[in-house]
Amino acid sequence: MKFSIITLGCKVNEYESQSIMAQLEMAGHQVDEGLVVADYYIVNTCAVTNIAERKSRQMIAKISKLNPNAKILICGCASQANLEQFRKYNQVEAIIGTHGKHNIVEQLEHIGLLDVPNDYCNTQYAKSTLTRQYIKVQDGCNNFCTYCIIPYTRGRSRSRYLQDILDEIKLSTALEIVITGIDVGDYRINGEKALITLLEEVNKLGKRFRISSIHCGVLTQDFLVRLSKCENFCPFFHISMQSASNATLKRMNRKYTIQQYIDVCNNVKAIFPTACISTDIIVGFKGETEEEFNETVQNLNKIPFSFMHIFPYSVRKGTVAEKLTGDVPSDVVKQRESDLKNLSDKFYNQFLAENIGKTHKVLVEEVKDGYSVGYTENYIYTYIDKQLPSGIYEVVAESVFKDGMKARLI
Repeated sequence: MKFSIITLGCKVNEYESQSIMAQLEMAGHQVDEGLVVADYYIVNTCAVTNIAERKSRQMIAKISKLNPNAKILICGCASQANLEQFRKYNQVEAIIGTHGKHNIVEQLEHIGLLDVPNDYCNTQYAKSTLTRQYIKVQDGCNNFCTYCIIPYTRGRSRSRYLQDILDEIKLSTALEIVITGIDVGDYRINGEKALITLLEEVNKLGKRFRISSIHCGVLTQDFLVRLSKCENFCPFFHISMQSASNATLKRMNRKYTIQQYIDVCNNVKAIFPTACISTDIIVGFKGETEEEFNETVQNLNKIPFSFMHIFPYSVRKGTVAEKLTGDVPSDVVKQRESDLKNLSDKFYNQFLAENIGKTHKVLVEEVKDGYSVGYTENYIYTYIDKQLPSGIYEVVAESVFKDGMKARLI
C-alpha cells in the first residue's frame, strides 16, 4: 500500500511525521510526502490558529480532488481539539489526536479519539536526512498562555530520555541537528530542568546543532556561558515574545516583563555577538489598545532582533482568551500587522548588512536556479554561485541578495 504524509504546523509535527514515515516503511509500505497520488493519506494537523485548523480541513478536499478513492487518517492537534470537524468527510476512515502517532500502524483502523498522553511516548526514530534533521526531545506544555490551545491538545510537559535522544542523533546521517519540542526549555532529567545538560551532551557528538525555539526565562547567565563553550552550537535564538507591552503580556499570561526580555536579548548578543535573534509577535490580541501597540513598537526597537514573525490574533475555542472582551477591529489588526512586518524587514536588512564581509559556514542543502543554497550557522539564507554537493562550506559574505546574501567559497 502506498501512503503519503501531509504535515501542517510546527517543527514537532515535522519530526513526528518523519517518525510515522519510518514506522510505515518498517511495516513494508511505500511512503511519500505531500499532495501526491497515494492509496492512503495521513494528515498531521495543526490547531495553533483558526487558519491552521481551516487548512487542515481544506487539505481533505484537496486530497479528494486528487484521488476520490483515497482513504484518509487524521491525526494531530486539530483533531485533538475538535474531533467532530473531521467526521463529516466520507473519505476520513480514522481519526486520532496527538496520542497514537507513536504506533500509527496499529491505529490505521481505529476510529475515535485517544486521551491526551501523560508520559512521553517513545517513537520509531524519524527518517534520517542528509542535511538538517529535527530531533524531538520534549512534548506538551504547562504554561497555559491565555490564547493558546496547545496545552489542551498536547497535554502536560514531559521529556524524552537523554540516552534515547543521543542514540538517535548518533544514528542520523544529517550534518545539522535541530533540537525541537513544544516547550524545549522545560526539558528535564529526573524531574529537574536540564536543557543545558542535554545540549552539552549533544555537542560532544560532533555534529553542528541549533535550538528551534526557546523561552527567555531559560536563557540565564549560567546557561548562556555554558552554551558558549559548545563549539558545535549554531548561534540562532528564536525567543518567543508575543507582545512588547507589559499590559498585553499580563492578559496573555506570559510570565516575564519586557525589561526582563530586553535584558536577556542584550546578554545573548554580548556572549554571542554574531547571533541571529528572532521572535513571534501577535497583533490585535484581546484588549490591545493603540497605546499598548505603540509601546510594543517602541520596545521592539530596543531589542537586537534580526527578524520577527508577525501573526494576527486568532481566537481558539476553549482558551481563556476566548472569554476576554476587547476585540480589535480587523482593519486595525491588518494595519498593525503591516507596520510590524515593515519593521521586521528593517531589522533583517540591518542584520544582513552587519554580516557582509564576514566569514561563515554554510550548510548547502540544494541547488536552486544555478546557486548552491543553505543556511549559515547564524541562520542567513545564502547563495553560492557554484554547484556543490550537500555539505558544510566556509564562505565570505559578499552582498545582500534576494532573500539573504551571496557568498564566495574560501
